[in-house]
Amino acid sequence: MNNTNRALNRTVLVLVGLLLLAVAVLLGLLSSQAALRDVWSSVFDTTRTTVAGWLQATPLGTSTHSWLWIVALALLVATVGVLLSFILRQGGGHSGRLISEQTTNWGVTQVDSAVAGQALQQAFGEHPEFLSTRVSTYRVAREAVLKVSVICRRGTSPTDVVRIVEQSLTALDELLGRRIPALLQISGGFRVRTSRSTRIRSSKSNAHSSFSAPVPNGPRKHHTKERTP
Repeated sequence: MNNTNRALNRTVLVLVGLLLLAVAVLLGLLSSQAALRDVWSSVFDTTRTTVAGWLQATPLGTSTHSWLWIVALALLVATVGVLLSFILRQGGGHSGRLISEQTTNWGVTQVDSAVAGQALQQAFGEHPEFLSTRVSTYRVAREAVLKVSVICRRGTSPTDVVRIVEQSLTALDELLGRRIPALLQISGGFRVRTSRSTRIRSSKSNAHSSFSAPVPNGPRKHHTKERTP
């Protein structure tokens, strides 16, 4: 449940790491190998002469400057734009707003994610079957989705856990006046681990539809089972 492409993240990290490693190795070799320094100096001089020839062969109009500088500047600006876009997308997906809609012509109704989190945590706290619970909100396809992570005591039945959580989610729906899509992840305890249960409860306004989305880092993921209201 994240706008960031994990494969792209890892690819960029690997490429940057390899580039830095190559630079470090090259600097180490240049500082310790005299023969390699001579080769590097020769290659550098040849490259500098070639680039200077390109600049002289591509004048900008009647000036002494080359239009290649404009191309290089445009590429630099494009690269900076791509990097900024990539940086700004990091961590996207997590949301502090559960509901935001214009209910009248004069105002907007907004409900923070903390409202759902506190309500569900209070409901779960009444059940000793739960060792710990966590409620978070993410944006999936421009819609707020609750992720409920539950760690249960050993011997707890996954069926009972699903029933308790779904009852709490139903009560939350009645409190908010709408059905909130939710993903339930269960882990912990021998019977829970062997059953490997994760359930998805989805809806969209009055029409309910199923969705499948990646789960953020946390307890081990399990197979999914969808429930249609």
